Amino acid sequence: MKIPRVSVAILLVVLGVLTSSPAQALELVGADPAANSTIKSAPGAITLTLSSEIIETGSSMSVRAPSGSAVDDGSLLIDGVQALIGLAKLTESGRYTVDYQFMSTDGELLSGSYTFTFDAPAVVTTPTTNPTQSPIPNESEESQAEATGKSSLATDIFMISLLIISFLVLIFIARSLRNTKPKRRKKK
Repeated sequence: MKIPRVSVAILLVVLGVLTSSPAQALELVGADPAANSTIKSAPGAITLTLSSEIIETGSSMSVRAPSGSAVDDGSLLIDGVQALIGLAKLTESGRYTVDYQFMSTDGELLSGSYTFTFDAPAVVTTPTTNPTQSPIPNESEESQAEATGKSSLATDIFMISLLIISFLVLIFIARSLRNTKPKRRKKK
């Protein structure tokens, strides 16, 4: 029994359509801080994760405070499926908006925004360190070292040794160059 060519062609097209995977759309799959979340400690950066690789060309990201002022530092870093933008210190409580636009390696464009809430502490304190003794010598220790000559004595000995070794190498090279007389062959 012969199968007509048209039937084989239709069968191949149907199988191709059924087994082919649909094109993956560029989507936001993760964010740090998460969308619609409330955070109590200020992040240093916003990280977005997308469903496919993105490129720098055509991609942008910005973060706005509740007052509308920009709080991102403009340093957008794109690495594969992740985008990261640095933030200035967040001090204002309220809802922050992250606007983004990304271009996939396939040329697909994704634009959108999401919000998160920052619950700033009542008083922003900067940690202070207790003064400790510095490993850098102060002026009195330096003058004491100069007066005793201990720190410069080792340096002087080292420098004089290098000078003597250099001079001996120079003499050796000069003698070896001077004694390069060609040997004459005796005629037979």
